[in-house]
Formats: sequence, C-alpha cells, structure tokens
Amino acid sequence: MGGVSSPLVTLDRVDVRLSGARLLSAVSLALRRGEGLGVVGPSGSGKSTLLRLLRGEVWPHPASAGRRLFHGPDGASESPIGARERFTLVAPEAQDAYVRHDWDLPVEAVIRSGFSDAPYPAERATPAQSSRVREVAALLGIAPLLGRSILDLSRGEARRVLLARALAPEPELLVLDEACDGLDAGAREGFLAHVSEVLRRGTAVVMATHRPEEIVPEMERVVVMEDGRIVREESRAELLRTTSTPTSTPTPTSTPTPTPTSMSRAAAHPERSPSAPAEARGRETIPSRPPPLFSLSGVTVLVEGRAVLRDLTFSIAPGEQLALVGPNGAGKSTLLRLLAGEEQPARGTVARLDLGTRASAPELRGRVGVVSPELQARHRFDATGEEVVLSGFAGTIGLAAPPTDAERTAAAAVLARLGIASLARRHLLTLSYGELRKLLLARALAPRPQALLLDEPLAGLDAVARAWVLAVLDESCAAGAALLAVSHHADELPRGVRRVGVLEDGRIVRWIERP
Repeated sequence: MGGVSSPLVTLDRVDVRLSGARLLSAVSLALRRGEGLGVVGPSGSGKSTLLRLLRGEVWPHPASAGRRLFHGPDGASESPIGARERFTLVAPEAQDAYVRHDWDLPVEAVIRSGFSDAPYPAERATPAQSSRVREVAALLGIAPLLGRSILDLSRGEARRVLLARALAPEPELLVLDEACDGLDAGAREGFLAHVSEVLRRGTAVVMATHRPEEIVPEMERVVVMEDGRIVREESRAELLRTTSTPTSTPTPTSTPTPTPTSMSRAAAHPERSPSAPAEARGRETIPSRPPPLFSLSGVTVLVEGRAVLRDLTFSIAPGEQLALVGPNGAGKSTLLRLLAGEEQPARGTVARLDLGTRASAPELRGRVGVVSPELQARHRFDATGEEVVLSGFAGTIGLAAPPTDAERTAAAAVLARLGIASLARRHLLTLSYGELRKLLLARALAPRPQALLLDEPLAGLDAVARAWVLAVLDESCAAGAALLAVSHHADELPRGVRRVGVLEDGRIVRWIERP
C-alpha cells in the first residue's frame, strides 16, 4: 500500500455547501498514509464537515475550483466508493443515530456492523469476525457489554462501543470527531492510549477536538480552522504552547457582554452559611423555608430489570446549584431523566416541583429546562434554530402550536444572550454539533424554568463558547433557577455549584463541598 509518504486523500481548493450555506471554502489538504492529523477551531468553523469530506460522506460543491482525490491500490479517484470501507468514523452524530432511530441492537451486532459500514450487520458473523469482535471488545474493556443493547448504555460506554466498531475492520484511516466527549477521566485516558497505539501500528488518524490536550503525541501535525477555512498549520507542540497559558475569560464580540451575578454560597445554602447567626439556623426558622423542588426518598430505578439507581435519598432546594460526577455507567444520566419525569422509580418516591409523587414529563414541560445528548439526538431534523428554541415552551420536539409574540420575544432575547442570534434562521442540518448544543441551551433557558437539568451541557463547545455559556447559566441561576449539572470536566461546572455528589454504581457515595 506504500509507505507513510504516499497520499491517502488530497483536497485541492474544495468548497462544500449544504442547504444554501457555505460550510467549507477553498480547502486544500493532503493526508498521507499512517499520518496523525489534529483539527482544531471554534464551534461552527467546519471541523466536522472537513472530516466528513475526507471520509467521503459529503461531496465537494460542483462549482469548486479544485477537486478531492482518494488514493487507493488502483490509483487516484474522485469517487468515494471503496474509501468508506477503508475509512471508519467515531462521532457524536454516529452515536446519536442509534437513539434517533431506536436501533435496539446488542453491542456485539453494533461492533460487527463495522465490517460492512452499515447500521445493521449485513449477515451472520464469520468465525474470523467473531474472533475480531471479541478481541477489540477485550482491548477496550467492554467485553461484559456484548450482550446488552446499545440503547441501554451510558454515553461513555456507547462511545467505547463505537470505537470498537471502528477498529474492528482494521481500517486505513480512523476519523475521530470529538470522540472523547462523554468519557470519564479514566475512560478518556484509556481511549487516547488506544489512539496512540493505532497510530504506532501504522493506521492514519484524523482527530477533531475542542481540547488541544486530547491530541496525542503521535499526532504531530495540526490544522486550525476558522469560518470554513484552514487558516494555518502548526505542530502539536506549538498548539499546546499557545493554549497552555491561562487567559482571562474570553468574551464573544457578536453581542454585548452579559453581566451575570454569581450566586453566593450563603444564597445557595442559607441553612449552612457559616456567617448566618445561630438563631437563623435554629428550629424556629424551619417552617419558613420553601419546600424542595425535588425530593427523593429510597429511590431505586430499574432499566431492563437491572438496578441503575439504588436507594437514593436527597433533595434540591429552590435556587440550589448541584452537580453530579462519577464514572461512565454510574447512573448520572438516568438520575437526570428521573427528575425530568422520563423515568419512574421501581421503589421509593420522588416528588417533583409542586406536582407530588406521580408527576410525569409532560406535566414538567416548560417548568424544567433539560439539555442532554439524547435530547440533541432527537432534534436532528430540518427545523430552524428559532423553532428549536421555541419548542422549549411546550417541551416538545418540534412546535406543538404556533408560538405567541411573547414567546418569540423571549426566544430572541435568549439567543442574543448566548451570542447565537445568527443561528435563528439556520436549518439544523447545516449546524455543527456544538452550535446545536447551544440552541438546546437556549431552548432550556427561554421559558425561564424553575430548574435546569443539564447533562454534559458544554459538550462540543470551544473554550470561548464554554466560558460564555457558563456566564449565562450563572445569570439564570442568580435569577432563581435551581440547577443540577453532570459533567466529566471540572472546568465545565457552573461557578455557583457548591455541592457535588459522587455517584458510583447507582449510589451517591459522598457529597463534596466546593470552595
């Protein structure tokens, strides 16, 4: 197949357009066999589109000045036929497809489908394929999951399954698009170690990420994208050197700077404030405290007969900001779905807002703002950004009824606060994963809910966008909204969070007080 210097894919002045939007402009790039290439840039800069172009999933616009060539054993060709079988992908959108289409497949079948690059395996496994499936499952530590449904796994567990699917056919090119999102620290370290090993064995890898520290040492070359163009190329060492120095919180220039007021510790937890006088903490003040927004007592939740949450007892007060951390599969996302009314306990009780212990998701709509990867997966259809935000008032996928003038005004205001007013008229199919995540945050905030339930809310966002969104969340919480956030990155927790619950094997094993 040639040495490391021979080309695998070449792009020469290529444009890509979708639904009238120009996603890439005059992109030129040569990817060689066995090479590692990092791709960085802000949300919406074209990273995912570049990866899809390299893999053959999207075509250059017919008016492009140049062309794309795939270099195979029979020479160069403009057609991606044959390349897709040699180039495999791990990306949030690929994972979302299983949720969106309810593809209820066992993990073994998902991994095996990688041999044919199809959602479902084309035929029964050959002995060689079965052996390879077991091999990559053992390599990635997911052998115990082979018989479980892909839909029952945590986000991080499913991400490792997709990596196994991509590695099973032993590809020439592994394409990774924000592949570490949703992985806990241990799983992320193991994942990147596998990427390094893949490169050392001679497979080319292209990796797009918003976190430069995820670019492995074997990936010496990095391209930087802005506004659909490759603006420069630099080494990994240069990239890390320019991003390692802490800077002040960046501020987008497209809208005025918000001025959120951070909730103080005393405001978040008045009963535990060390500065409160003793009589304010006494028995006589208890009746004046508002009832909790959420209250769990001895809650156990079963999924497919398996206990995912076990004997949970805790509450969330009005205006309180909490976070949950823990390894993949600990039950964090299930707990958020329980609070949102999408799961019900097999044992114990959960009271939500002022609706008692039998409230369901439809009754909470508009009063609880939710952001999650699963919700994002179900929004991949041809709607506009404004329609996504407006759907938050009814808590539906799509608009259940024509929006009111007041709702349109509120949606426009929150889009401006998040610095994404330009996305209002864009169709979702033209947006990056990070841009859609920001729209879902706007959808959650627009109705001014009593509580925010956020599952990896900053996934897919660059550092500037993360800082901006955290400022807006602080502002919303200062206005009275309670919050429960899940994240695998300490720098993604809102600043007002003072208590962090550590969830392991479905139980909260301890609470940590943040300074």
